[in-house]
Amino acid sequence: MAVSKLTVDRASYTAPSHSMERLEAPHLTVLSPHTVPVLNSISRPRAPLLLRLGDHPLTCRLHGPKRSSPEALTLGVVLGDAPALLRLDDTTLKMLTAPLALQRALTTGSTDVSAIWLEYALLEWLELLERMLDVPIHLTGIAAPPTDFPIALSIMLDDSQQSGHLCVSLSPAAAELLAPCLELHCPVAPRPCSSVPWPVQWIGGYQHLALAEVRDLQPGDVVMLNRPEHGSAVLVGDHLVAAVTAQHNSLQLQSRLRPSERYRPMRGDFHMAAPANDTETPTQPPSPSGSDDTRLDQLPVHLVCEFGRLELSLRELQELNQGSVLPLSRPPEQAVDLVINGKLMGKGRLVEIGDGLGVQIERLATDE
Repeated sequence: MAVSKLTVDRASYTAPSHSMERLEAPHLTVLSPHTVPVLNSISRPRAPLLLRLGDHPLTCRLHGPKRSSPEALTLGVVLGDAPALLRLDDTTLKMLTAPLALQRALTTGSTDVSAIWLEYALLEWLELLERMLDVPIHLTGIAAPPTDFPIALSIMLDDSQQSGHLCVSLSPAAAELLAPCLELHCPVAPRPCSSVPWPVQWIGGYQHLALAEVRDLQPGDVVMLNRPEHGSAVLVGDHLVAAVTAQHNSLQLQSRLRPSERYRPMRGDFHMAAPANDTETPTQPPSPSGSDDTRLDQLPVHLVCEFGRLELSLRELQELNQGSVLPLSRPPEQAVDLVINGKLMGKGRLVEIGDGLGVQIERLATDE
């Protein structure tokens, strides 16, 4: 196959001009340092507001679901000397102007006329807000560019039959003016965090040891365990616990999740049986870092004997109650996973020791 060769006519080649315009960085909004706390305060999720406009009840939700900016009507707002921008969709306009019984929609006229009518429709709200802020408030048909308003409030308006969307874009001065009013009348609502995952452990026993004790463990050794109140339990985050009973391929909660101090780190009894082959383990020469390791020997180690686990979201945890069923089945022959400080690190088998409970180590991978 022939390969074509690219040739360049040097006589006709023109070098790039140094006078060519450089690519400019995109325009960035400039915020003064004292504006940042106000922006963060304004942007926090808040509880819904229950309002009335004439005889019409309305629910106002700040920071509603993200939508594209409503474009049915855009007006300027002046709070004292501080400018802002108000953008509304058609549904919001209909809800806010319903008491006026207008013959034509506000969007059919000029923005100046629309501003007058909407200010009249919202008069009872605006007068109340004027008293709170101690400044006059007016709507205008002339709106500044959105880039002049770095702080935006996305608001959902609901009258139980329909939902509308409006966006209030604030200048730094307007945000500083409104922030104290929001803190007073619209308390911050904590984020639900409903999608945050939590491990749910089905445990048969637990123990709190020292690192030195874990270092001595060998296959065949037996560790005494603390037993859950009803034989087994589900544990959430080492803090919430519920008694359970095993069913066919499932687990049923016998109580609601409740806080428990029993599973918090604490030193417990620790006993080891002789190795199964009854042979002495050769003594290893001390390592050069032995003196450093000694200082760590008393670090706490949390050992949990786990039949199984699953992961639930916070929303799913909130729905758990007495009688709830979890899709966990008990492994055969009392086999358990050895979970050390939250990480699966070995296998064992539950054994009875008198009236107590223990676990016999089958495999422990603490150095892998």
